[in-house]
Amino acid sequence: MRTSAKAILLYQACAAYLHDAINALSIESNRRDAIGRAVMSTFGGGAVSSGWIAPNTAAATEDVDYSFASYQIFPDASANLDPYLQKIAPSDLNQRFAITNGNGGKGGALWLGEHHNSAKDHKLQADFVQAIHKQRQKDLGGGKMSVGLEMIQVQFQPALDAYIRKEISAEEMKSRVEWDKRWSWSYEGYLPVFETCRELNIPLIALNVDSEDLGLVEEGGFPNLPRDKLQKYISDPAGFSQFATYPYYKTYVDYVISPSYEMHQRIGILRTTITGLQLEEDMPFSTFFSGRILWDEGMANNAYKWNKANPGGLMIGLVGADHVKFEGGITGRYQRMAKDKQLESISVILNPTLIDTRPSGSVSMVANENGKDNLTLQLRYLKQGVPVGSPESRESSNTGGVLALADYIVVSQSVTSPAPPAPKPALDERDKTIFSP
Repeated sequence: MRTSAKAILLYQACAAYLHDAINALSIESNRRDAIGRAVMSTFGGGAVSSGWIAPNTAAATEDVDYSFASYQIFPDASANLDPYLQKIAPSDLNQRFAITNGNGGKGGALWLGEHHNSAKDHKLQADFVQAIHKQRQKDLGGGKMSVGLEMIQVQFQPALDAYIRKEISAEEMKSRVEWDKRWSWSYEGYLPVFETCRELNIPLIALNVDSEDLGLVEEGGFPNLPRDKLQKYISDPAGFSQFATYPYYKTYVDYVISPSYEMHQRIGILRTTITGLQLEEDMPFSTFFSGRILWDEGMANNAYKWNKANPGGLMIGLVGADHVKFEGGITGRYQRMAKDKQLESISVILNPTLIDTRPSGSVSMVANENGKDNLTLQLRYLKQGVPVGSPESRESSNTGGVLALADYIVVSQSVTSPAPPAPKPALDERDKTIFSP
């Protein structure tokens, strides 16, 4: 059987990504030095830790209602490298999130980066869906909307459609999407979002890669996934390949993906794929990386497909904060796809913590739970050709740019009993070494 030119290009794109990943991993012999070079500035104050829910348990009922404080992040790539936050009124934020002006009515995507086990995050999401729907009704007299879900794999889209059409119950939808088998977090935590969408007739869209396909990639890399499956998630192989060549991408890999791999390795969970297949040895970085980028590319691709099919529409993507932060995950990939159509893309981190903005494993849980200070708002990357760690790399003239944590952060606040200011977190010696000015 002849291999098509598009298929060859697709596999070449995957090979280019793996080559870049291996290079990104090998150039950094000292992770502490790599992190120190990446983190150029931090901000004190403003963020709170999320309220956690144990996996597969019902969210605790709370009598307290929550409002929120919101901030826009202004990154700074000048010699000062001094980003800052600017507070935004909730009414102004809702209007921005509704994307009813500013891009000629072309629509786009709003990415709400969540903590899967946070009741506060899901409450914010449900409130935003309702407020944005109301804003678009007011400004546009309607306007297409959808809510994209990382929690649901694309094979289960018919179940979501049946739920919105009120043909099946929430419990039946849970069963049909195989929630307990394929997603470890509380279904009840997401019910406020699901119920709001059903009430307002807002489509729910499955974004995630089918675990059977992801498991094949985790087992043997992209060559292990049949061509037709790969094309389902990567419809722009040339752009997919080009993404790995962006000047900032190595910095993103070093700061976000490589530490995540190392943490998975330390806690001993790299010998099992997402489908439960037992491996004889730890999953190599190349296949771990392949699975991660397939996840991000697939979700961005599914969101973009919905936008193309619904001109002027707004998708609100509910995805993990790790896929949203620092532009190298789902948000950067969606922007790449949506550029020609001039679609808006807005990134938000809900209730950010120190762990969200630092590399995996670099912050203790104690510091994360108590700390509301020192969020990393941006990462600096170098101009092409400037060696990492060289004297030249420290010169401001060799700054290639910065990666913002997100466009906005949103922090839940109690209406009835505001919490007192939290003390500055007690960082361990490694933290002080890595993040000292």
